[in-house]
Amino acid sequence: IERLGVPALWDRGLTGSGVLVAHLDTGVDGGHPALKGAVAHFAEFDMMGRPARPAPKPRDSDEHGTHTAGTIAGRPVGGRHVGVAPGCALASALVIEGGDAVARVLGGMDWALGLGARVLSLSLGFRGWWPDFLAVTRVLRRKGIVPVFAVGNEYAGSSRSPGNYPEALSVGACDEEDRVAPFSSSQRFDRKRDPVVPDLVAPGTSVVSARPGGGYQEMDGTSMATPHVAGLAALLLEAHPKATVARLEKAILESCSRPRGMSAERGGRGIPSAVKALEAL
Repeated sequence: IERLGVPALWDRGLTGSGVLVAHLDTGVDGGHPALKGAVAHFAEFDMMGRPARPAPKPRDSDEHGTHTAGTIAGRPVGGRHVGVAPGCALASALVIEGGDAVARVLGGMDWALGLGARVLSLSLGFRGWWPDFLAVTRVLRRKGIVPVFAVGNEYAGSSRSPGNYPEALSVGACDEEDRVAPFSSSQRFDRKRDPVVPDLVAPGTSVVSARPGGGYQEMDGTSMATPHVAGLAALLLEAHPKATVARLEKAILESCSRPRGMSAERGGRGIPSAVKALEAL
């Protein structure tokens, strides 16, 4: 949070208030102290990709979803902050692991569209190039929803869909020394538009966030980097609610800088700055 300069936006009164962020993952522990009041909508998609009826109460089938949700929207607890946008609302869905994962994720993406979310945070993906999510990602953009997707954790020369789409704001991971994390995926594609993924990197090692049951834990991954950028998008949208997806992406990317030693092939534009992104808008 400090590395991205987020507290400077909090000082200006920005918390993501009024912004709905869709979060597709293993679900979320809505009773965690850092997430109380954060989950505005919850859905669970069964192993065939069908929504559970009636809609169950928020739950996490693992630990991953609560961690990523906490990084997006965690409220301060005892003066401790884990969330980038502590005033935003979450639309969280359980779409992984197991079953027909493509159908489950597609169901969740369609659900997010119907709710009118402004940001979609996906800390998941399918290794390689999968066209299954391309049409809905394009619809997301047309409907004003910023697609913030993880690039994957299989090292250089690899990537995951839909994080490797030109239409996605693709996020890799950096460490505490501003180096691209070794596990963070990156890949060059034979295409004119957005040939290199990820587009940028964000903190993704030793990230402390919420753990189901009320505790906290550290986790590593581009999954941990992605919700930092999704939370930043929520802060910017509170300040400029009419900003288009293209304008918001442009501001975030223009705010980035690559530290010495970070290559564009591995880190894209580099690490974003919350203050510079706001100024760019």
